[in-house]
Parts: sequence; structure tokens; C-alpha cells
Amino acid sequence: MERDELAAGFFLIAHDEFSGKLRIARDRLGHGLVAAELAQLLIAGRIAIADGRVVLTDSYAAEPNDVDRYVLDTVQRHQSVRSVRAWVESLAEPLYELMAQRLEVMGIVRREAGGGLVRRKPDRFPGVDLLTAARPRMRLERMIRSPKELDLPGAFTVTLLWTLGAEGALDPEIDKNAARELVQQVNEHLPADLHSVLAGARAASDGG
Repeated sequence: MERDELAAGFFLIAHDEFSGKLRIARDRLGHGLVAAELAQLLIAGRIAIADGRVVLTDSYAAEPNDVDRYVLDTVQRHQSVRSVRAWVESLAEPLYELMAQRLEVMGIVRREAGGGLVRRKPDRFPGVDLLTAARPRMRLERMIRSPKELDLPGAFTVTLLWTLGAEGALDPEIDKNAARELVQQVNEHLPADLHSVLAGARAASDGG
């Protein structure tokens, strides 16, 4: 897994690498996964935001993985009618399954059924390769503590966590006031397309 795979990193950050339990609400995980995937494709130049719609570009510099390919193929079929929020809502479940399968096949996590008779609990994903499973969270926490190390993928991810109210997935000893100030600074410098993705994720999670 490359370190700029934002969606894979978000999935791992959202789960405790030891117990495999979710650190954030299940619906926020789905919305965050799609937002992270769209951001990843935007940064790579594979998609763009035009008139509030997600559209493909002509950039095919590298072969995408199966998750990227699924999203790009789906966007190609519906790009004329889907807003960012619509994609966040419609892709949340399929992307969750695809990412779970990808990380399991890669030997990073294993899947354990959540169980529950009346209300099914979320599946758990404890780390098989603990270092790799923990790396996205550790890297992000390091950048929050040392903002000079913050890159664009990290800036988007930390802002996404705060946008979704999912910052509790990070180390509780992180200075939350300093982190919020960092998020405010990042928000002032993020590209407009990434702001559109964040707004779509927020609208989907708020239901407004």
C-alpha cells in the first residue's frame, strides 16, 4: 500500500489496529472513505470538479488499483448527473466492501464478523501487519504535532476527520486546540476542488 492511498489510510485510521474495532461511527467511515478516494483521484489528476459535478480527466499516467478502477468506471457512466454529495452517498457501501477486501488480500488486516442478533455490530478489522495497519494514523499524528511535515494528502485527511467530527480516531493526547488551529490554517490553503469534496462529505453526514 502506497502512503498516498488516502482511502486505504482513512479505513485503517478508523479502526483500532489491535482490536479491529471502529474508532468512529460506521456511516462516517463510509462517507470519509468516498471523500478520501475522490481526493486521492483529484490529487492524482484523474478527476476534476466541474459545475459541482465529478468528471474524468484525460490523465492516465499510472495503472489504478481495483478500488480506483471501480470508482473511475462508475464515474464515467454517471459523471453528467452526479454531485460530490451524491457520490459520497452512493459509493459509501460498495467502497467499504472493496477497501475491506483489498486490505485483507494485502495481508494488512483480517475481517471478523461483528455479530449481533437484533442490531448487527460493525465488522472488526484487527491488524495482521500491525506496523502497516498503524502507519497512516501514526504518520498523521506526527504531522499534526510537527506541521512543517504536513503534505497535501495529510492536510486533507486531518481536515476530513474534523469535518466529519471523527477526530476521536486520533491519539487523545494530541493537543486538540492546536489541531483545530492547524485545520483552520489548512482550510485557507486547500485547493477549491478538495473543498468541494469536504463540503459533499459534510452534507452527506449531516443529512442536510
